[in-house]
Amino acid sequence: MGTDDGIDGGGAGFAALRDQARVVYGAAAGDYQLGRLEYPDAVYETLRERCGLGPGKHVLEIGPGTGQVTRHLLGAGARVVAVEPDPGFAAYLAEAFVGLRVAPSAFEDADLADAGSDLVVAGTSFHWLDQSRALEIIGRILRPGGWFAMWWTIFSDPTRPDPVITAATELLGFEPGNQRGGTSFQLDERARIHDLESHGGLVDVHAQRIQWNLPMNAARTRALFATQMSIRRLPPPESAHTLDTIARLIDDRFEGTDDRPLLTVLYSGRKPN
Repeated sequence: MGTDDGIDGGGAGFAALRDQARVVYGAAAGDYQLGRLEYPDAVYETLRERCGLGPGKHVLEIGPGTGQVTRHLLGAGARVVAVEPDPGFAAYLAEAFVGLRVAPSAFEDADLADAGSDLVVAGTSFHWLDQSRALEIIGRILRPGGWFAMWWTIFSDPTRPDPVITAATELLGFEPGNQRGGTSFQLDERARIHDLESHGGLVDVHAQRIQWNLPMNAARTRALFATQMSIRRLPPPESAHTLDTIARLIDDRFEGTDDRPLLTVLYSGRKPN
């Protein structure tokens, strides 16, 4: 199992990391909202055209954070239940979205008996869950013909050059964010497809890779990397040094622009009719 910033784990150690993640991000929800990127339009096209997102659809969102995806789901006219274990994020969502039903709970422990969902989505959150248990729950709460979609954006596409991260790694002695070598969970298409089919009972399972670039200034890149768990767990002086090094590199050696090579990987499948 892996995370959005390349931390691999399992057993008791990963359980402790997961518990930490469920409070560390939401403690500064505003900073997280500022630092995290929107997903590419192709994600929402897939949700609409393949997964049936639209007016009146019942959608359950797993781990919405500050609601970047929630905003699109509501904008499509869906009725949304947001399951969010982080108290800071749950409070943020309840204030930011009038009428949104927020379930402040871990997904595996949420009371979803009445969910009956047309669509379940998880944007950069499913790696924190017990995979087999969570997929079994999804298989139960989806209506026949309903869809599940999960996706992640890798902030440094491991299949393409990333001059900023290469230069930062040379200066720091380690790769900030560990995106290029630590995203095996997200990119293991065979394993993820197998999980959706075997544990979730889903069919018509498909993996989609979306390559895109986003020009960012130094402050924007700094804010993005500041949201990653591997950097947030560093002692404050080391974290600040890492982020400052990245920002200075962009200004000094890249003329103030980081043309960030991004990769979004999306998996989707449906419950048989």
